[in-house]
Amino acid sequence: MFGKLSIAVSLSMAVSSALAATNVACVGNSITEGYGIWSEKKYPDHLQEMLGNDYAVTNFGVSSMTFAGEKIKGGDNNSSYWKTEKFKAALASSPNIVIIELGTNDSKYFMESEGANYNYLYGQCEKTQLYTDYEALIDTFAHLPTNPKIYATLQPYSNNVGWAIMDTAIVSQINPIIKETAVKKGVNIIDLHTLFQTPAWFLDDSVHPNATGAQELAKIVNKYMTLAKPALKQEQANLQVNGTNYGIHWYKDGKLIEGADKATLALTEKGKYKALVKVENDNDSWLLSEEIEVTDVGGSTAIAKGNKKAQPKLRKLRHKVDVKGRRAE
Repeated sequence: MFGKLSIAVSLSMAVSSALAATNVACVGNSITEGYGIWSEKKYPDHLQEMLGNDYAVTNFGVSSMTFAGEKIKGGDNNSSYWKTEKFKAALASSPNIVIIELGTNDSKYFMESEGANYNYLYGQCEKTQLYTDYEALIDTFAHLPTNPKIYATLQPYSNNVGWAIMDTAIVSQINPIIKETAVKKGVNIIDLHTLFQTPAWFLDDSVHPNATGAQELAKIVNKYMTLAKPALKQEQANLQVNGTNYGIHWYKDGKLIEGADKATLALTEKGKYKALVKVENDNDSWLLSEEIEVTDVGGSTAIAKGNKKAQPKLRKLRHKVDVKGRRAE
């Protein structure tokens, strides 16, 4: 009887622990799935080890996939991540954190490579559609009931003529689309392109991480996932970011404030504010701050708790007075 009770308690504790874990959905293409290192640990496996038991990391990567939607110029897009079972599973996983590593294959839309031996997509998708589809991808995850934190990754270096994947297109076309859309939507950005270029981390195809690269990629993702969020403070009628920053975008009630990219934001309206902050000088990674609610644009920090009026400052007398307050000789 006690043995059965012990087993039941253990199972209950295991279920409770699983339910309490922070779910991390690693959404991506073959770089996430782990192409070419099938018997080795993939980057999500290493990420799980780094984060520990308080997290549950799942690999939802699918090789050859694009973030472009289900339809392109030629009709159906059979390379669309939107059409995969892994995409449906990622949405159903109730993620608390989503890491979107997609875009390498979308570079094929911009590179004409006659004789490309694999998944030739040149010219089949308009650039404007890619903006729309990437924004829709962010929104689809952002609108889940779990309200997950989203990390959009700038795509790492890749160069394979035979696959029509060229770093020129990644740098000039794909990563600007990802960054501009991520800034518009106010989600975290991890600059894998700057941080993941070491030749020794790649397979011979110059696209996919090798076993060492998978671990190094996980280190980069783990760093920005666990880095302390930027904090905001109100100083009278201004908002500022605590500490050093190398760039900033401001948001009010979830919307980007156009043109607001200075270290200080002058307040004119009450509301909920956030900032997307460039956290390092040597790469293009940005983290979203905690939200701060402004209830007094005049500077509530100058008013004591309970909205009491500040007391007037008493003037110090420099001469003696008698008991009636008259100046004494």
